[in-house]
Amino acid sequence: MASFRLPRVLNDVIRAHNDQFIKPVKPKNGVGAFVFPCRKLVFNYCERSGSSKSMMEYLQTEAVKFAQSNPQIEVIVQPRPSKHPIVRAFYTNGQQKAKCVRKCSAEEIPEVVKSLRDHSGHKLHRWNRYVISDTPSVRGIYSPFHVKEVHEISDQRSRQQK
Repeated sequence: MASFRLPRVLNDVIRAHNDQFIKPVKPKNGVGAFVFPCRKLVFNYCERSGSSKSMMEYLQTEAVKFAQSNPQIEVIVQPRPSKHPIVRAFYTNGQQKAKCVRKCSAEEIPEVVKSLRDHSGHKLHRWNRYVISDTPSVRGIYSPFHVKEVHEISDQRSRQQK
């Protein structure tokens, strides 16, 4: 008894019809679940240099706890001979940020790692305007100091007493 197979073209059409209801979602915050901006942390150190002493101490004591408490971040430890220790962070928007921790003690390195973890990945820039808008207001930003008259809020009893 021979089994019946659909032609390949029909299989593709049926698969495309079924997939049209399942649209791929780009990872954005607010859609579905929170997407963490930091995706990977790389710890580089030298095994022989004195500047990496505090980094090696941090890696032996607290790096495992950090990796377990942040499973959404890939943690990589790499030796980097004859170089100062650095912590490099890679973000979901394609940016990366590196911090040298050669003069940091073992107690200061977790603060550096936390700041890299919590950073959004965007470059820092100064905002010259307080309000960010696509269509700026014709009147400008409201300020109570621009009003000539002082408005009083009163109830009916105080009006009747006057």
